[in-house]
Amino acid sequence: MARVEEAPTEARGRWNSWSGGAGSGARRRIIAGALLIAALFAVIQAVDYRQDVPSNDTYQYARQTLRILGDSQAQAVHGAVVMFCQDSGQSAARSATLDYGSSGSGLAYTSGYAHCLQTYRNGLTPSSPRYIAIFTTRPGYPLLAAPFAAAFGLRFGLWAVAMLCTLGASFLVLLLLRAAGCGVMVALCGQALYLAAPTGYWGSRMLTDGPSLATTLLALLGAWWLMQRRLRAGTAVLVAGLASGFVVRYSSEQLVALALALGALICLKWVPSARHRGAVLLAAVSGGGFVLSELLSTLLGWPGISESLQDTFTRHFIRPDVSDPIGRLVRLNLHFWGYFPVSEPTALLAGGGLVALAVLLVRRDPAYGVLVVAVAATGIATVAAHPLASQSDRLMVAVWLLLALGLPRLLPSRAHSRPEEPAREQEPAYSAGTA
Repeated sequence: MARVEEAPTEARGRWNSWSGGAGSGARRRIIAGALLIAALFAVIQAVDYRQDVPSNDTYQYARQTLRILGDSQAQAVHGAVVMFCQDSGQSAARSATLDYGSSGSGLAYTSGYAHCLQTYRNGLTPSSPRYIAIFTTRPGYPLLAAPFAAAFGLRFGLWAVAMLCTLGASFLVLLLLRAAGCGVMVALCGQALYLAAPTGYWGSRMLTDGPSLATTLLALLGAWWLMQRRLRAGTAVLVAGLASGFVVRYSSEQLVALALALGALICLKWVPSARHRGAVLLAAVSGGGFVLSELLSTLLGWPGISESLQDTFTRHFIRPDVSDPIGRLVRLNLHFWGYFPVSEPTALLAGGGLVALAVLLVRRDPAYGVLVVAVAATGIATVAAHPLASQSDRLMVAVWLLLALGLPRLLPSRAHSRPEEPAREQEPAYSAGTA
């Protein structure tokens, strides 16, 4: 009988850990509020659905999706080109409508579509094997899109998966803020901030940013649970986040794993309250994830940092390889970061605001702040590896996690900041002097 009575208690403990220890009324408010915010964002994005003209990157993922669905190479190239050109024609028609009225839109679409098909009859360029390998080593997004594309069409499938991943990421923001001690309304504001910030914009494009951010937040949730000494659940979620991130975009996953490992080590060194087995396990799992990811990608022959730099400096392998990619990267970074505040007038203001937010967050909640800042810093690291002004907004999108996860945490916490936890998941404190 004792075993029968224990199960409901454990079930309640697990639910409370996800809902932040809230009562039934608060749980209903959380669910209703989260779904309302997600629905509003989805409606706004659906209205803008056809305004998102696919890029060359989207073409590559579309081609992979069709290959997964069984198309031959030629069929996949043609299908992806048709999708791209249909949107190019729609874009030309919109421009004609705005400039000359609706009478010219039909002719503009037909002309634009036909010209695009003729121009890219053999596929979009660049199309060298080295360039294509950058995208074929990111199978996660096309794999997720394939069932939706088979049921609803190629373009909708790619868009729907990016949207669903972005909405899922917003729910993870909500869970993180609740686990960190934020109240219901404050956590919902964090979810809304995530969707309103560049994380929501770039996440809903037909690219890997939405799925990649979702895997990043999943890993961060697992990391924070480990900091709360929820060892089994935290480890499982952290591993799931890193594993899915490896399949979606392994270069970003490696940065996240390294950032979490460094964050855990910083906490063990300078945050007394974080000196326990959960932090040690976080450092070990994240560090191991980084090493394993690097080994697997190398064994699989996937492009590494050297190939990525050559892609940058040879204009996608159109020009000959450069002899000193590291030296060129250093010089390009000096030029980029010196010119960036001039090219982006609000960059200094936004950067200063984010730095101030990071300092305040670490002072308010050191362990949580260190982990969030470490993960947000991967956006800066990504731009430093690819200092391209035309791509910087998208590449540094992870820095905006600091806004969604940091600003709400600075507001007053709810009365009971710690969720209820099953006692059997807690571990004794770790002592640096006895390890």
